[in-house]
Amino acid sequence: MLEITSFEAGRRLRGSLLLAGALIALIVLTVALFPSIQETGADLDAYLESLPPEATRAFVGNVTTLTTIEGYLVSQLYQFGWVLLLAIYYAYAAASTVASEVERGTVELTLSLPVTRTRMVVGKFLALVPGVVLVNAITFLAVYLGVELVDESIDVTHLFAVHAYSIVYLLACAGVGLLASVAFDSVRRAQTVGAGSVFGLFLLDTFTFDTDYEWLGDVAFSRHFDPGAILVDGELSWPDLSVLLFAVVVLVVVSGEYFERRDLSG
Repeated sequence: MLEITSFEAGRRLRGSLLLAGALIALIVLTVALFPSIQETGADLDAYLESLPPEATRAFVGNVTTLTTIEGYLVSQLYQFGWVLLLAIYYAYAAASTVASEVERGTVELTLSLPVTRTRMVVGKFLALVPGVVLVNAITFLAVYLGVELVDESIDVTHLFAVHAYSIVYLLACAGVGLLASVAFDSVRRAQTVGAGSVFGLFLLDTFTFDTDYEWLGDVAFSRHFDPGAILVDGELSWPDLSVLLFAVVVLVVVSGEYFERRDLSG
């Protein structure tokens, strides 16, 4: 299993570095615009208050002002970039882990090694972990240095907590992709279902939040990751973090058990 993890992690290294590079470019652009944004903050805050609740929840989170660096980063970077885009990306990436081998017909060769189907699935999932950690480590440094370069200050422990928490959140989303990967023979179908499920759950969270049907959105992972509360207020929700950790374990275990019993002869 560890050999599978090592091989797959090495194969994904280049993609992780490219992703980190793209995010650094986004971070540089976002942070560089903050001084000019701050100068017109009053108008932007008024605009923020006029947004529909659904739009606020989806793209801004729970921040109430864009004139602080923390609120600005949450609204312009973390809420959309981490909570939605990276979540979809890792669900999409995880969806190809097993399905690609089934589609190419190489799964039998892999299983001819002294490894069970469950260990193969777990090994493939663990290969995603170094990439998630690496991307968050690089972007953490990029955000911190960018904030310093525009003569602003930010609580480094809060910033670190956002990225550390997001690792668990992104792995939970990857777990959805993993489950799709063991359920379908087609990579394209697995990726569509995995990424589409994460996006659908995000919409469910958005449109049920603060309504009579708010309880329906509790199944969405985005409901349990609030970058605004962490970065602005330094509030970590340990129950929500526990939910995400539990979801990671359950999704990996269920994926392994399902693939163990699945008929691959067809």
